[in-house]
Amino acid sequence: MRPAFRFLATSAIVVLSTQALADQAGVEALAAQKSAIVERLHTKAMKALVNAAQDRHFGDYFAAPSHEEKSRLKDRIDQISLSVQSRFRVDEMCLIDPQGKEISRIVGSAVADDLADDETEAIFFRPGFAQDPRTVHVSPIYMSADADKWVVAYTTPVTKDGEKKAILHYEHGLEFFQKILNKNMNGADRFVLAVNADGWIVSDSRRPVAIARREDSENPQTYFERFALGNKSIDQLKDESGDPNHGSGTLSAGGEKYAFAYKTGHRWTIVVLEKT
Repeated sequence: MRPAFRFLATSAIVVLSTQALADQAGVEALAAQKSAIVERLHTKAMKALVNAAQDRHFGDYFAAPSHEEKSRLKDRIDQISLSVQSRFRVDEMCLIDPQGKEISRIVGSAVADDLADDETEAIFFRPGFAQDPRTVHVSPIYMSADADKWVVAYTTPVTKDGEKKAILHYEHGLEFFQKILNKNMNGADRFVLAVNADGWIVSDSRRPVAIARREDSENPQTYFERFALGNKSIDQLKDESGDPNHGSGTLSAGGEKYAFAYKTGHRWTIVVLEKT
């Protein structure tokens, strides 16, 4: 009886070990998949913005010899922006000169006529002008004054005869990313988090993460929770795993044990956790 018991116990350990390895492999694969999806969204957004900025009407505006010609080209720029909005569902798009004055802006599917005089303090302004032509600055998240929600901005220079004449900029609301990240995720036994560089959870497949402005607050603490699982911040989790870009392991939180994996891309870290 005793040898048989030892055999059964050993068999059980092997089964559990195999299951643990399967759980770990599963969360690693899902973290890589979800991170790749976010990276594709960023890449698609950057490519679309660069392509739009190459339209000759943007550069021609700055070389226009008369007010009438500038007005005609501004109307054309508005139409280009509306076309980009309809194809890529951007929340806001604008063309801004080096002094911070808006030349054109759309919000949603409408052309704005209350153009700002000074956008030089906007989070995307200086980094946008610092970019090389045909490259894009991707901003941290911020509360958009036009869309009234948390967004990510993409900004690229507009050039004419080799000189930077303006920046072209558009915003995607965080729900754009949340919808894709949360697709095919159900329940709390396996879930996906997107954590920004400051440790805020900007997407959580277990629950809605509201992003619309409320109480006139732009403090992220009003909207987001900090990543803290097993009493570990996202940076502590990375430090213990030994790699800031990707890693995996196990942890305990709230009386539950989890297999976890993370993958860091454009400013965000995608974390997948599964109860074991």
